[in-house]
Amino acid sequence: MRIIYNKWLPFKGFGLMNILGLVFSRIQKEAISNRSIRHEAIHTAQQYEILALSALIALVVSNVYSSWWYLFIVVAMPIAIYILAWLIELALPPYNSAYKDSPFEREAYANQYNEEYLATRKLFAWVKYILWNRNKK
Repeated sequence: MRIIYNKWLPFKGFGLMNILGLVFSRIQKEAISNRSIRHEAIHTAQQYEILALSALIALVVSNVYSSWWYLFIVVAMPIAIYILAWLIELALPPYNSAYKDSPFEREAYANQYNEEYLATRKLFAWVKYILWNRNKK
């Protein structure tokens, strides 16, 4: 995971933004907490899992249809799935917490204080947060 400090990304109101292990930060290096680093590391693991799965699917589809064009979707898939999860949560009440209600954010927030989580995390652990009880917040 690499942190890129700048004044444009993430959008105002957010401190850090993770895209496939590249973390964009508006926050100065000294102000980023270990908790935030763990939170973003969980997102990196999630995105790499989706990237690997989409690469596997794209390879199969490109071989079946004899076209390598399907491989272009691989890099966009983690971001597209993250946005899709957010849009689904946006359609469900309570509307003002759609961002934190996505399974990706639920997993990251639930485990950001656990220093051992990434070492013991199971593959696709975020899937169990899809139907996670919202009252556990």
